Amino acid sequence: ELTDLELSEDHIDDNGADWLSCFPETTSLVSLSFECLNSDINFDALERLVSRSPSLKKLRLNNSVSISQLLKLMTKAPHLTHLGAGSFRDEVTPELALQLSAAFRRCKELKCLSGFYDFMPEYLQLIWPVCANLTSLNLSYAPIASDELEEIICFCHQLERLW
Repeated sequence: ELTDLELSEDHIDDNGADWLSCFPETTSLVSLSFECLNSDINFDALERLVSRSPSLKKLRLNNSVSISQLLKLMTKAPHLTHLGAGSFRDEVTPELALQLSAAFRRCKELKCLSGFYDFMPEYLQLIWPVCANLTSLNLSYAPIASDELEEIICFCHQLERLW
């Protein structure tokens, strides 16, 4: 049974197939990574797959996954240790910011955080609830300034890798 599906450095010619709907009703997925895909995904199928994958520890999303969709996935999988956050191009309303911050707070096992396509520096405060436990933080897609870098270093006490 498939436990790891990692499409992180693959060149996939995505023809719009609904591959997320092809998983069986019960899964042993531990890792699902598709950040290299450039096309939209079937979010409803992804949400159902995450919901029925109790062993899922690693989830890396592509930039078609919005902030509000990320919030839904985090709520269904608070036991993640690795999260590739997807796109932050949506406007973050105060209500969404509170919900997202609370979702990060519930992810007590989160050690590695990446993604953040179209990330705005003012969104950094949303990840503060998990920073103390992070060992790896990838902000390579996020335009951040030196003062924001200083904040990250101050909040992320266990950080071993920052890029």
